[in-house]
Amino acid sequence: MRLCMRMKGKVMLMSVAIFLPVLLAACSIAYSALAHSLVRASADTALRESYGAQLYVDRALENTDKSEAAFQSHASLIAVYLSEQQGYRIQAYDVNGNLLADSVRNELSLPAGDIQEAVGGKKAWAVDETSGQPMLLLSFPVFADQQIVGVLRFLRPLTQETQLMQHTMWTMVIVILLAALLAWILAGFFADALTTPLRKLQQAAARISQGNYKEPVAIESGDEVEALARDFDKMRLGIRGYIEGLEQERQKQKMFLDSVTHEFKTPLTAIIGYAELIPRLQDEQARDRGLRSIHEEGRRLLKLVEELLALSRLGRAGFSVTNEEAPLAPLIREVVREMKPRLAEADIHLELMLTDAVCRFDRDKTKQVFLNILDNALRYSECMTIEILMAGNDRCLEVHILDDGIGMTGDLQQALLDPVKRLRDARQAKGNGLGLAICREIMMKQGGSIDLYSHPSSGTEVVLGFMTGGVA
Repeated sequence: MRLCMRMKGKVMLMSVAIFLPVLLAACSIAYSALAHSLVRASADTALRESYGAQLYVDRALENTDKSEAAFQSHASLIAVYLSEQQGYRIQAYDVNGNLLADSVRNELSLPAGDIQEAVGGKKAWAVDETSGQPMLLLSFPVFADQQIVGVLRFLRPLTQETQLMQHTMWTMVIVILLAALLAWILAGFFADALTTPLRKLQQAAARISQGNYKEPVAIESGDEVEALARDFDKMRLGIRGYIEGLEQERQKQKMFLDSVTHEFKTPLTAIIGYAELIPRLQDEQARDRGLRSIHEEGRRLLKLVEELLALSRLGRAGFSVTNEEAPLAPLIREVVREMKPRLAEADIHLELMLTDAVCRFDRDKTKQVFLNILDNALRYSECMTIEILMAGNDRCLEVHILDDGIGMTGDLQQALLDPVKRLRDARQAKGNGLGLAICREIMMKQGGSIDLYSHPSSGTEVVLGFMTGGVA
């Protein structure tokens, strides 16, 4: 059967259950030893008195032939006299163990084992408890002229010894009860010292199960429970960080989904609106403007889908890049050649300061990064000049792309590389705002970096960091 009890009660019960049997056993041994010692002391006293009895018998038989018959004729006188002298019952027996005289009449017969030993010439004693009052029976042979003429028996009540043993027993009972009470109190004290930290730990676990991860687990017990509490608190902090991270990710996903939904809704609303309006328009130019708007919004929607798919692919665990060691300048010149017609159309002057430095990069994906950065500068910065310069050492190669455009605020710089914030802020600007987030993912995957530095009305600087051969 399972014992349903709190740990404190179990500890107290176990402590008392261990302590009491030990105490009872110790008291029982001490009681038995004391009883034996008292009886032995009484027997020794009776043995000493037996020598005086032997002398009295010698005097009583002094004027006789000192035979068995003489002892038998004087047995009653000897028993009565010795009883008056000693103050307790005396019996006399012949050499065959038959009772000759008894100082007390009409008494029940007693065990005769000690009599038989005395008849054989030995002193013997025993304790009789059949009458309800313990009595010491001491028998010894009586000698006359070196011959056994009879046996005397001392029947000494152990009244004082019994009273002393009863007093001792009650004292032990009181001591056992007090010791049990003290053991219970001490067990409760130590049980509290053991269970209080566990109870605090249980309360902390209950708080955590209810979602409260902020309150620390502080237990100072100086034992294994304190070490367990420290590990538990580390677990709490880990769970708290994990939960907060999940909550932040959930909020980001929600904001991202809201932003994507809005970005999908805007061009779709325009497309549906123009599609419903065009059949009712009579002006050919108005129809053409409507069709151009549908085409532009459709391309914007397609661009958004492509960038979302690109972000999804880049975020997969299986996404990988091929880091090849090669000069970066030829790739930059190739990007500039492709962008040159658009730059010329926008009347933007481009300056290059390149070196033959070698670094590690994925050619196709890095080309996409440069194209995206130049496209953003071309479309949004309203700049007149763009500079691309390279600088580095044996550990890192940096490419600085600077423009003299309108610049941006610090908040916008922090949000540019976050797809959620950028997509949300893109509602007030042209484009979708996911291009730089894609660039950031590409640079991170190939072990590089991307940083933005800008101030309103002072242009923008984009710094791309690449690993060199020394790092690899």
